[in-house]
Amino acid sequence: MIQHIRRLALPAAGLVIGLLSLAGGLQAQPAPTFRATCAELRSALKSLQGKEGELITIEVEGPLTMARVGEGLTYLGLCRAPDPQVLCVTYDTNGRKPGETVIVAGAWEQVGPDHVKLDPCLHHPPE
Repeated sequence: MIQHIRRLALPAAGLVIGLLSLAGGLQAQPAPTFRATCAELRSALKSLQGKEGELITIEVEGPLTMARVGEGLTYLGLCRAPDPQVLCVTYDTNGRKPGETVIVAGAWEQVGPDHVKLDPCLHHPPE
């Protein structure tokens, strides 16, 4: 029985890989609506007015202001006032430290006029 399952598993895996390549692959979240620096963020957020509650992702590039590891989650802060401050809720710092420039991308939630939460959030160094 196990040998029969193994013979079927390989062709099935090939079929799944083929279908994914035709479909453009899977994405963890939708493509970002926009990418902005900290200085551009307030203006870019105006394009999202009236879309609260929708699944919208955005990317923000800026300096890390904090990196805190909690129980199972990691919190990265970006941008300083007068720009909106961004909280990225993720799973690991990947060694990033305050002062480094990073790009964060995640599901947008406006938390008042000066705060944005991205949850879940991915992060990487600028290209």
